[in-house]
Amino acid sequence: MHQSLAHAYQAYQKTEVTTLTQAEIIARLYEALENSLQQAKKAIFDGNVAKKGENISRALAIITELDSALNRKEGGEIAENLEALYHYLTVEITEANLKNNPVCLENALKVVKPFREAWQELSKNGRKAPQHPVNNKSEIKPGGSINASC
Repeated sequence: MHQSLAHAYQAYQKTEVTTLTQAEIIARLYEALENSLQQAKKAIFDGNVAKKGENISRALAIITELDSALNRKEGGEIAENLEALYHYLTVEITEANLKNNPVCLENALKVVKPFREAWQELSKNGRKAPQHPVNNKSEIKPGGSINASC
């Protein structure tokens, strides 16, 4: 009985994911990214190395997925800016992991939160993505750096 229930749940999840809009998928990725960063930060404070590693790995995998989904051919400057942003996030998260520094994760969270909020709003309204969905006051510098560092 337990296996059939688990199989039904998996089928439901698969159906749910295949019926999501692009905006809903991206919103969920940003939600998962933000959650992973928060959990990794908590794990650093708790001294839980394994949990920190799991959540940092998950966050980096999500960023890799977001980056690989960029349409660099048609995305122009927006795609370039997002690519630089994903590079910055990868550096901050890697630094947090290597130095066990929650400040790096807080820097990443400050960048991710406005993206999550924007994509959640887009997915609720069923609208297409705007030209530039970023409502972030951080300044991206050449080479993918940002005005705050850990």
